[in-house]
Amino acid sequence: MKRLILRLTGLMLVIVLCLGAIGWFGQHDKVNNALYRAYYGDHGVPAVHRDVYEDAAATYDVDWRLLAAVHRVETIFSHSSSMRSSVGAIGPFQFMPRTWLGWQYDTDDQKGDVPEDEVDLTDLGLIEQYGGLGRDGNNDGLADPHSLVDSAHTAAYYLSEHGGTTADSTDSIRNAIFEYNRSEQYVNDVMSFYESYQTDVSYLPDDKASATQQVARYTIRYLEWFAGWV
Repeated sequence: MKRLILRLTGLMLVIVLCLGAIGWFGQHDKVNNALYRAYYGDHGVPAVHRDVYEDAAATYDVDWRLLAAVHRVETIFSHSSSMRSSVGAIGPFQFMPRTWLGWQYDTDDQKGDVPEDEVDLTDLGLIEQYGGLGRDGNNDGLADPHSLVDSAHTAAYYLSEHGGTTADSTDSIRNAIFEYNRSEQYVNDVMSFYESYQTDVSYLPDDKASATQQVARYTIRYLEWFAGWV
């Protein structure tokens, strides 16, 4: 009996520790990003993003589904403020800081990175001065590359400026996507999602709403804590 009690006590302690770990990692950006990779990427478009896509698309006369496809390929619909690629691209739609701010800004990095503690990337005056792409999509006086709204508007603006409007041909839209990211594989990936969204778009609820998503969330937390997967 004593051995059984000890085993049960040990099991309860493990459960408490696991739940504590789950609770701690639940607020971690890496966990949220992993949830998008594990669940959202294969199961549709987050419903909470549609208004953002539609507003940006309407402003610059592009198809909102094209924006959704670009967002899917760039960061699998992430809206985390910590998104940064290995080459320095930042935000949900992955703009190089110097592209956002403007290539007239003088910096030693030729790939387009600009340390964010060096200059305020959200400053509309500086963006205008240096000829940057950054747009203020929510009219708060800032153009924040980490903002889903601002970056969606900037992506829509860029695509429209390069022949990606609703009136343009498929070839022109493909060229606009290529200008966004100069890779034929990238163009094919975006077009694949864009074309599939034309006929069938599955809308996902909030990322904490469904039981399936909760299972995915807790699985990812477990993997991060015990296996270092993320």
